[in-house]
Amino acid sequence: MSCQCIFNYTPKKVFSIQQSPTSVSSLDMKAIGLYLLVAVIPVLVNSCLVVKSPPCTCPITLLDRTNIDQMAGQSWYDYVVQRPLTTPTIRHFENNCGAFIQCPLPYTLYATEYFKLDDRFKPDLVGYCDQKTNTWNVTTWDRTYLATKWSLICVDEKELCTPKTNTTFLFAYSNDMDAAKVQEMVETMDFLRGAYESLRSPQFTTLAHIRFDVLQEETIEYHKDYEEWLTAIGSKLPDPSLSFTSTEAESDALKVISKFLNNTQVPICGSRIFILLKRSPNEQDITELVAQMRKYRVYVYIAASSPSSGGSHPETIRRLTTQTNGWDYYYKDSSFNPFVSHQMTVNIENVNNFQMNLLSPFFFNENLIYAANVNLSPNGSTSLPEMTVPRNGNISFLNYDNLMTQGLFLNVAVYDMQLDYEISDGIIYAAQIRIYNSG
Repeated sequence: MSCQCIFNYTPKKVFSIQQSPTSVSSLDMKAIGLYLLVAVIPVLVNSCLVVKSPPCTCPITLLDRTNIDQMAGQSWYDYVVQRPLTTPTIRHFENNCGAFIQCPLPYTLYATEYFKLDDRFKPDLVGYCDQKTNTWNVTTWDRTYLATKWSLICVDEKELCTPKTNTTFLFAYSNDMDAAKVQEMVETMDFLRGAYESLRSPQFTTLAHIRFDVLQEETIEYHKDYEEWLTAIGSKLPDPSLSFTSTEAESDALKVISKFLNNTQVPICGSRIFILLKRSPNEQDITELVAQMRKYRVYVYIAASSPSSGGSHPETIRRLTTQTNGWDYYYKDSSFNPFVSHQMTVNIENVNNFQMNLLSPFFFNENLIYAANVNLSPNGSTSLPEMTVPRNGNISFLNYDNLMTQGLFLNVAVYDMQLDYEISDGIIYAAQIRIYNSG
């Protein structure tokens, strides 16, 4: 940057300077002052006087999973939240009056004020702030437009949140659990590493874990490597010295789910959460949590060891899994085994007395294709919603907390569903019916 500084000086009087040996007159002081001013001029001539304007303040918001909810209700909202998202990068210039916004490939950059599903921007935009109107003037590859509230987000349009979308599996376990049971799970998964790796759904590219119900809240840890994940779990087994001291203290299970849904480190859409539960929550209002889980298609499966070690509302867990098409089941401490189910006989499509064991929906390659929730009164029969089988294949039929059932081969079709049952104790049960297919 170059500049010129011009000083014009025209003297009005010419002074005659006389100096006595002992004093300096008032006139002489003025003359000296004039001399000093003239002496400073060469220095000023080589300098610049820079006047800075205040930085621009046009509003701009970079969106991601943590704040996308503020856009709920927009016509494009459902389209966006079902896909991988990332935060745009911004580079300011010209005293914040200019902004260059960019997304990494393969993400597409969208400005939400002008979001059209049939309209695509290249992955960068340039905006200039008009300070008078506090409005952005935005330039894209083929147009310009004005934005009073410039909000931007990066969307991977090639990936829809489906059972095949790369996502995260979270294993969470209460510190009130028997440490030997968790250790046994780790050792089993380590000993049968090859088999378990082959059973793992390929979309679970991130493995996470957290120990909860501890005095000092812990953070969720994320891993890409299976062995590293197992080692990390084994290093944080339940420790009674870290447990809550009161049976009135509630479980942190709901807080763990919420924390996971709001993380920005790993993808959550289509993720699966498996929880070993011992303590119940005190909370009853789960409206917001259920809405988030439905939005991101997050399934939670809860294996609970009974009796409970604390908390006042165990029914909250059943409502959570029921309303999100998840699943919860219960074992006595002495028989707790979250991997393998009990056997039971189920009749479907006139196939009788077929029994098998089934692994619970841990990180295994099972896709939910049917869910029904019904209250079963004493002995009877109830019609269920129709079931659509999307492709030929094996399904597994799961029923309530007995866990087990049967596998069948079904062709692509729409099936009428009816449940016949017997209840010996006269209690009304809230039954969760889930049907899965493999792969």
